Amino acid sequence: MASSSNFLFFLSVIWIASLERVAYGHGFVHTVVIGDASYPGWNPFVDPYASPVPSRIIRKIPNDGYISIPDPDIACHHGGNNGTTAIATAPAGSQVVFQWAYWPGDHQGPVSTYMTSCGGDCSTFQANDAQWFKVDADGYDAASKQWAAAKLIANNSTWSSIIPSDLAPGQYLMRNEM
Repeated sequence: MASSSNFLFFLSVIWIASLERVAYGHGFVHTVVIGDASYPGWNPFVDPYASPVPSRIIRKIPNDGYISIPDPDIACHHGGNNGTTAIATAPAGSQVVFQWAYWPGDHQGPVSTYMTSCGGDCSTFQANDAQWFKVDADGYDAASKQWAAAKLIANNSTWSSIIPSDLAPGQYLMRNEM
C-alpha cells in the first residue's frame, strides 16, 4: 500500500508541476558578429557590476533564468523591454552571427531568428508591442537525428542568419532564440 501512495504522490507532483508553464532559458548571446565587426552582448553576470555600466547592442537582461508563459516579459526577458542606445550597422542581405554562452548540451530543440522594425528609434521602442517576423528557423533533422540546438552547439555555439535582402532601411531589433 505504501508504494501505491508513493505512486499517487508522484503522479500528483507531476500533475501540479505540469500546471506551471514556464519558458526555460540557460544561456545568452555573448557576441554578435556583423561583417568584420564584433559586438559584445550583454553579460548579466558581469556587466551590471561594471563601472560605468557598458552600453551594448543587446538589451539588458538580469539573468539567464526562466520566465512563466503568461508573463509579458517573455518577449525579451525581465527588463528586456527597455531600449538600448547602442546600434550596430548591418545592411540588408548581410550575415549576422550570434555566439551563445552557457547553453547546456541536453537542452535540445529548434533555433529561430526574428526581426521587428522599431518604426524609428530602437532606444525607446517597446518590445512587447513588436510585430516580429521570422528570418530563419531550423528544427529536428530526421536524417541526422539532430536538433538545431545540437547543430548550434557543434558549431562553436554559433548561429548565422541573413538579414532579408529586401528589408527597408531603418532600425530593427533582431532576436535569436533557442
